[in-house]
Amino acid sequence: MTIQGGALDISDAGERSLLIDRITQEVLSRLSALEAKDENVSGTVVLVTSRIPSPASAMSKLKERFGGELSFVNFGVKVPFAIPGVIDAGERPGDMIMETVASAAGVVLLAPRIGLLDVIAKGDDSDFVPYLVIRSLLWRRDVSVLLDFEPPRFKRNTFFEKLADVLTTLEDMGVRLLTYKCAQRGAEGLCLVTEADVTEAWRNRKTEIRRAPGAIVTPAARDKSKELGIRLN
Repeated sequence: MTIQGGALDISDAGERSLLIDRITQEVLSRLSALEAKDENVSGTVVLVTSRIPSPASAMSKLKERFGGELSFVNFGVKVPFAIPGVIDAGERPGDMIMETVASAAGVVLLAPRIGLLDVIAKGDDSDFVPYLVIRSLLWRRDVSVLLDFEPPRFKRNTFFEKLADVLTTLEDMGVRLLTYKCAQRGAEGLCLVTEADVTEAWRNRKTEIRRAPGAIVTPAARDKSKELGIRLN
């Protein structure tokens, strides 16, 4: 290897190969350093898209699972937590919401509607929230859904069968399913009202069943409540 007229002359093939390897390694090292800076993500973003049953229990579970570094993005519903810095998606540009989610290590859908889960499971990212969740999965972020009910057992030809299929698909996509205990028999009422709950209320000579905000009422429960004259309040 010699220098002629300010130019580097490498006549030996072995030396050329060694130099190319060294240059390649240096370029890859620098690119790796840049990538590490870009991927400096931290914290957890909680997406609030619907009313939250038992908000105190939900917040307790969030802190237990994800610690204190939580930020909330509110999509059209009031966040039922006394916390500062909640981002209202209706008042912030979409690019800012995207940047907030992209810079987070984890994303949580908090007690979402079943229909939203179905849309995500189908890979439909035409709406903003499914887009954020699916993008987070593609970015290999820690994506979770915090449910206010235990995933139902398989029941053929029922709503529960469809829900079980949706939840299984989400898990296959890499979504972690978490649950928190919604108030079952208290002032807030039931989080899930089934036909059995209506029948039990009728046997106990009750005239109404109290539901928690955002509670799920099965079609069979609605039909049975009309048949037995049980109000769902």
